[in-house]
Amino acid sequence: MWKSSCLPLMCIALSVGPVLSGCGSGAPSAVHSTKPGVTQIGETMMRSVGPDLEAILGFQFADLSLGDEWLVVDLALTGLGSESIEVRQEAISVVTPDGRRIPLPTQKEFIAAYPEIQSLLRRAAIASQPLEATRGGRRPCELDFLRLPGTGTTRTAIWINNRELCVGMLAFPVPGGIQPGRWRLVIELEESDLETPFLLGE
Repeated sequence: MWKSSCLPLMCIALSVGPVLSGCGSGAPSAVHSTKPGVTQIGETMMRSVGPDLEAILGFQFADLSLGDEWLVVDLALTGLGSESIEVRQEAISVVTPDGRRIPLPTQKEFIAAYPEIQSLLRRAAIASQPLEATRGGRRPCELDFLRLPGTGTTRTAIWINNRELCVGMLAFPVPGGIQPGRWRLVIELEESDLETPFLLGE
């Protein structure tokens, strides 16, 4: 299941290349957010654009996992300029409908939880949303903040510019289980933050 050619935590069903300009199925809409720079792409995919970074968030598996104690999402990131932007593992979090901020776990925390969540991660990989290419010329890279046991080393920070597209899966522990409502993925950068809202169970 977990082939060495797979991205961290996920095996993309289709080849992933440069993205982030109208990917996904269906016409873009704004059902999930009226926030400037945020667009819904299909039923379970959001696009957000900030001053320094652009993201595509796929939350199909999370939407099917209400009540589970781990939230798993697909993410693609690219920079908006030629100068590289640092994205730190510790600066990524989700905010729950009731306002709790849950940071991305460390690799040590993830490995400690792995025996209990490996079945969930397999289901998440099967249901992962291919973040299809619509814009050429970007180099692929991995969001390798979390890795399955024995699949390589992790990084605590990555640098991204407009010539690269980084794709991976993120997993967050949610004490009390995933609740329906408005969630936010937050990436804190040195000079700006990128927030991607998404609705679960709506």
